[in-house]
Amino acid sequence: MELNREAPYILGVDLGGTNVRAAVLDRSGKQLGAGRSPSLATEGVENTVAQIVQAAKTAIRSAGVNDKEVAGVGIGVPGHIDDRNGVVLWAPNFYEKGQPYRNIALGKPIEAQINLPVFMGNDANVAALGEFRFGAGRQVRTMVMVTLGTGIGGGIILDGKLWTGATGGAGEIGHIIVAAGERGGAAAFGSLESMGQIAAIVERAARKISLGRKTSLAETTGYDWHLLTPKDIADAAAEGDAVSIEVFEETGYFVGLGIASMVNLLNPQMVVVGGGVAQSGDLILDPIRRSARANAIKTMIDVCPIVPAELGDDAGIYGGASLVLDALEAA
Repeated sequence: MELNREAPYILGVDLGGTNVRAAVLDRSGKQLGAGRSPSLATEGVENTVAQIVQAAKTAIRSAGVNDKEVAGVGIGVPGHIDDRNGVVLWAPNFYEKGQPYRNIALGKPIEAQINLPVFMGNDANVAALGEFRFGAGRQVRTMVMVTLGTGIGGGIILDGKLWTGATGGAGEIGHIIVAAGERGGAAAFGSLESMGQIAAIVERAARKISLGRKTSLAETTGYDWHLLTPKDIADAAAEGDAVSIEVFEETGYFVGLGIASMVNLLNPQMVVVGGGVAQSGDLILDPIRRSARANAIKTMIDVCPIVPAELGDDAGIYGGASLVLDALEAA
């Protein structure tokens, strides 16, 4: 389906494991209307497609525009995405007939129902594109983004273009090996994800509590570490709790190792750190910066600031819109 090159608006969609969020934007990035639906990630492709279409149509109605005024739809999707063909090669958190998505054509059925051209990409890659065009990276040409949360993802912008590799799988920064550690989700032993994701942060704190370390975290949770969250740890660290500060220092060390590898490999102008864990601010960013500086080539890290993301949860929506803008500019 061809782009409507004259249409003034674009639609960005962020597909998550819990919700799908959509927004209509003008070409400058101003949001005009939004929609939201549960993603029904475990209930099969047909149901998830219906939820994406519903959120998109709600956003269009909310913006007060019609379909013919929308140039296209850009979607950030978790997993390994064949962005050229709109196919999900692998998505471990989305299911069809009880099995994780493998080789699922997602783009075409959405396109057929919404009657607009659809562009897709990995969610972390798309978030990086959003930060590059509309957020923290808008003044640079080469940038790496790292997202810290339930897992660890990333995206790479090279000379103003999103780099997705031969089959759309590039940017899996969470799978860089940084230590001999524990397995985390789909990541390998010792990967950045296994050492820096939310579960690893909580387990790091829990281990210190179990060793009898004096910490306010024990009282906060009634000594039940299963109740711990990264926010609890961040709040305690902000109040000077030594154990909590230590948890962030150790986590930041591993994340910094991964970032140092990206700096040494790609020589970017900037590294942007986003995701839920990054909301801890300098508690996590300062140890990340120290570790990266200690382990990256000095002449490259000296010209590569490590900064917080600016778009928050909307990075995927802005990135989806950016997929459409990139297609319009290339046309």
